[in-house]
Amino acid sequence: MQTKCFLILTFLLLFNLLIAQTPKEHPKGSYVDSLNRYYQQADLPLYVYFSHTPDGPPIKVSPDDSPLKKNELRPIYLDGHGKHFIRHFDDLHQNTENYVVYADGIAPVSSISHLNAPVFVKGTTTYFGKGLRIRLQTKDEMSGVNQLYVSVTGEEYAPYKGEFDMQTEGEQNIQFYAVDNVGNAEKPKSSKFIVDLSAPKTYYNIVGIAQGYIISTSTKIYLTPTDSISGVARTYYKLNDEPEKLYTGGNINFSYLPDGEHTLYWYSIDNVQNQEEMQSYKFYLDKTAPIMSADVLGDKFIVNDRVYFSGRTKLKLTAVDNKSGIKEVLYSIDGGEYQTYTEPFYLPNKAGLHVVRYYALDNMSNEGAGNRYSRYEEYRHNVSTVYVDLTGPTMGHLYNGPKFQKGDTIFINSLTKIRLIAEDPESGLQKITYSINDQQEETLYSEPFSIPQSGLYKIDYFGYDNVNNRNIDKFMFIVDNDGPEIYHHFSIKPNRQENGVDVFPAYTNLYLAATDWMVGCENIRYSINGGKEQIYNGIIFGFEKGKEYTIMVSAVDKLGNRTSKEIKFKTERY
Repeated sequence: MQTKCFLILTFLLLFNLLIAQTPKEHPKGSYVDSLNRYYQQADLPLYVYFSHTPDGPPIKVSPDDSPLKKNELRPIYLDGHGKHFIRHFDDLHQNTENYVVYADGIAPVSSISHLNAPVFVKGTTTYFGKGLRIRLQTKDEMSGVNQLYVSVTGEEYAPYKGEFDMQTEGEQNIQFYAVDNVGNAEKPKSSKFIVDLSAPKTYYNIVGIAQGYIISTSTKIYLTPTDSISGVARTYYKLNDEPEKLYTGGNINFSYLPDGEHTLYWYSIDNVQNQEEMQSYKFYLDKTAPIMSADVLGDKFIVNDRVYFSGRTKLKLTAVDNKSGIKEVLYSIDGGEYQTYTEPFYLPNKAGLHVVRYYALDNMSNEGAGNRYSRYEEYRHNVSTVYVDLTGPTMGHLYNGPKFQKGDTIFINSLTKIRLIAEDPESGLQKITYSINDQQEETLYSEPFSIPQSGLYKIDYFGYDNVNNRNIDKFMFIVDNDGPEIYHHFSIKPNRQENGVDVFPAYTNLYLAATDWMVGCENIRYSINGGKEQIYNGIIFGFEKGKEYTIMVSAVDKLGNRTSKEIKFKTERY
């Protein structure tokens, strides 16, 4: 019985919807405008009446002179849409009278505009967001529009009264048509679309280790945005006060955050710009591993974290966690199987090197003081180790910058940086110090250094490891900051001097030379009267008569030290 009632109600609803969207009946007729122009529907007949006075009774007439039957009046049928004329030619006065009839056979043309709302098109479906306003427009080319009708999603057709808002969510169907003044009715048009006024909803998902609002770095957080109408366009998120980021799916990376309380914020926007209110999830990221300590109970001797034990010594392990609590403490002696720690235990009663490795897990699986699953099966925290370190660091030095070696002698200049190197594979390097030319006080080495003054130098340098073993090394070098000494002479003596400048015959030749007593000269270059600089290859000649010359000479040694010299002279005019 319920099924029958449901079918009947459904049928009635569809029937009413069908009736409501049926256009009204619009009889065809005629119309006279304000200029007294006569319009009639193009398919209607036209009847002609005569009278000899303006106010006299009209007399029925036919298009020809055949007698009329009783009550008979034959009409004129116009040949379609347009302007038609009934003409009378007055032969006496040679005058033509035209009586105009406007036959209107074309209905108005209407259109719809969707205003003020975001729009999204997917396939053949159009979606609009908030603020949608509907505007209808119509025009008629002849008799003019009589009325524009509109039906909004199943309502009866009613006269259009102006723009209106669409404030109902869901599927919409705007049907409309216009009728002109002689009854031509436009074929109804339809605009189907969906109004989406609801914002998306986005849910957060937690997968992995979680204890209340406490999570670990291995926990996964991802977002699930949903929108049942136009669909989700974008989702944004941020952690704490960071800038917003576009969510592209997958797990949100928060592993870089420090240990402590944090907030994840997010919201989504659908395809018609409906925006979800900002959502948030507060959580505590517990990424701090338990703090562990090892205490020796019994005989012990400690030097820079190296612990020496007797056979009576026990080791006590302690683990403390800042948030989620300790889950388990495990330890291994000399590479053996890991076992659960419950109480202090004896160290092996055997001379030699012994290594105790241990770690703790908190309830977020943070692992403290070691990693038993490390890639190389090594452990990063060897806390209790019996070990003796008797050797100091290995030493070395480098020159960064200009350097030249002649035999067993090293030459540098003030631009050269001296770098000291030391490393210790056992207890580790503590510091490097150095002394220049036997100065008494050692200088702490922190970065490469240079020596500005020329001369012979000896560097003694010292490497200290973390148990204060010291190694010593030394090296010597010469600092040369001086460029070559430049010489010149001409192939002939000057004829005379003019204003303190030697005057030579134009055919004179000029010879250059340079000497560097330390590392030797690399090259000599010269330029004439400001011209391009060029390499000197043995002789300069070809001077013009009656001209002044300025020769700029530069020489560079093998360390890049440069000197310059200016040579001025004149040539005779003959």
